[in-house]
Amino acid sequence: MDNLSIKAHSVLLPAMEQLHLGEDIQHFLDNGGKSLLFGETGNEYVNGKMDPARLKDETLERWHALIEDATRRAGPLLKATDADISAVHRLEGLTPPLPSRAQAQSMSAEELEAHCLQMALAVKQTGINLVLSPTADVVDGHNVWLNGRTLADDPGAAAKMVRAYVRGVRRAGLATTLKHFPGHPMLLRHPANEEATVTLSLDELRSYWAPFRAGIEAGVEAVMMGPAIFNAVQPPVAASISPDLISLLRGELNFKGLVITCDLDHKATIRDATLGDTAVAALKAGADLLLLSPKAVPKIREIVAAIVSAVQAGQIPETRLDAAVAAVLRRVDAPQDR
Repeated sequence: MDNLSIKAHSVLLPAMEQLHLGEDIQHFLDNGGKSLLFGETGNEYVNGKMDPARLKDETLERWHALIEDATRRAGPLLKATDADISAVHRLEGLTPPLPSRAQAQSMSAEELEAHCLQMALAVKQTGINLVLSPTADVVDGHNVWLNGRTLADDPGAAAKMVRAYVRGVRRAGLATTLKHFPGHPMLLRHPANEEATVTLSLDELRSYWAPFRAGIEAGVEAVMMGPAIFNAVQPPVAASISPDLISLLRGELNFKGLVITCDLDHKATIRDATLGDTAVAALKAGADLLLLSPKAVPKIREIVAAIVSAVQAGQIPETRLDAAVAAVLRRVDAPQDR
């Protein structure tokens, strides 16, 4: 395994639906992979609830065994999962319950922080070290993707809740992730299967950024870019592959941490390109960690080959790939206690 291929593996975040290391994931870990996302099924994601039978089967012992197996193969890993208040909480069966959206909105910041701390302490016991939460989007109109999945409809209220969530989870020693920058206030199509577009200007989008600013000020370790196409940049592209939007996150919001893409195979992100080309575009744009849905996992070899070829051809400076690798490894090696 050459050095470039190892680097390319280390900037990928493949998602697993089940607590089982399939052949593709084993190959990924054996060849330089450093991150895993323990995801949920499509139905669980849509319903915002885990399947009760699955939760009963997925004991703490099974989580420990799987993570120990993965770590034996690859060494220290970034191990991520969702833990949302208003959407799916992957480990809900092993943690104190998170409040509902309405309950969380009625709590003081201190109360919400305390609830998030207790949830995160239990999540940490499984071996997870990164949650892909909280959602910082604010919905202000029809949104087929995020309706009912955000914290609040007012940016100020959402900001207070984001700050409390980040503070509580970080107190437990877990890293947190804001999603999905630069926000999706209105969305008439679903980005997973349609070329969904956010039509707002940058100035209009900025009026919804209070939750993102609050999370960054509270010390959030990662930010996930959005999957939809944004007309605010030219040419219009998905935030996950937009150098302009990633630069705004880095510059205007002064974010210094890990930039994660949304699923690269979302239709609004990939459009008519290949997964390999989309991965190259994300790295060129400034993303550090590239999320692959379970459907994309069998194409990891193809994606790695595209990244290696792009570096060898000078399409991506190797220094850009090195910076992404370094950002991932800093998160992998970060102390887990605060």
